[in-house]
Amino acid sequence: MAGDQLGAVAGAAGAALICYKHSGMERKGNPMSVRRSLFALLAVLLAGCSMSADVGLAERQVAQFHQQLDAGQLQQIYAETSDRLREATSEQDMQNLLAAVHRKLGDVKSSVRGAWSVHAGTTGTFISLSYRTHFSEGDATERFDYQLEGDKALLAGYHINSNALIEK
Repeated sequence: MAGDQLGAVAGAAGAALICYKHSGMERKGNPMSVRRSLFALLAVLLAGCSMSADVGLAERQVAQFHQQLDAGQLQQIYAETSDRLREATSEQDMQNLLAAVHRKLGDVKSSVRGAWSVHAGTTGTFISLSYRTHFSEGDATERFDYQLEGDKALLAGYHINSNALIEK
């Protein structure tokens, strides 16, 4: 977390304590509940910093995916997938899909991230990123789903929509 974010947390905590002391609740309220609220606020802010780093990790994986797709490294893409994707899709099916995407759409020329989400649950942490991608032969909307395992983001799902895939 950057220093200015820590300052904002400390400032928010100080402001909350000042509001508490000047609200007249000092005698009536429970100081422990204010402390719990401040700790909860701090935990939320720290979790937000972690999510930002996780999204950055997944974004780097998308860039690598595009480089590997353009280089025809389809086996390498599959080798870096999660167990979840491997249970749902065979290596041959994945390679066939990616080969068709590259054959019909060509090389990636540019890609702009749109929406993203992070889901942390009992089965792990998953990040979904949507991209508007311009290929040499057409445009597509891509969604990448990554599963975090330690310091790695493993591809757990790949979805692509493009009229050029149907028309060619």
